Amino acid sequence: MVIQAQIVPDLEGGEPRRRAARVETESEISMRKLGCTAVDARLINISSHGFMVETDAYIEQGARVWLSLPGLPRMNALIIWARGSKVGGEFSAPIDPLDVLQVIGEKSGYAPTNG
Repeated sequence: MVIQAQIVPDLEGGEPRRRAARVETESEISMRKLGCTAVDARLINISSHGFMVETDAYIEQGARVWLSLPGLPRMNALIIWARGSKVGGEFSAPIDPLDVLQVIGEKSGYAPTNG
């Protein structure tokens, strides 16, 4: 028996369901499609599993990108959705949310608490 199926995002309210809470931010970053030149982007939110950015560059759903945040190693991600200038991606491996909060905190004044 052969089953043909397609995996699609589970949509709730028009957006893919998220696995982890996201931290809102407005950080300037760079993003680069594999094999292309880096482009400027504005990080809108981020979590241990994914992110949303806004950019003037054309980034299509299914593209592989490198996301660069100051103070963190480059992060590889798959673009899950793209609507106009906003794109959402999922990291190829989860990142440490404490590192992300520390980097975002330095830019926004947010200070994570221990405990």
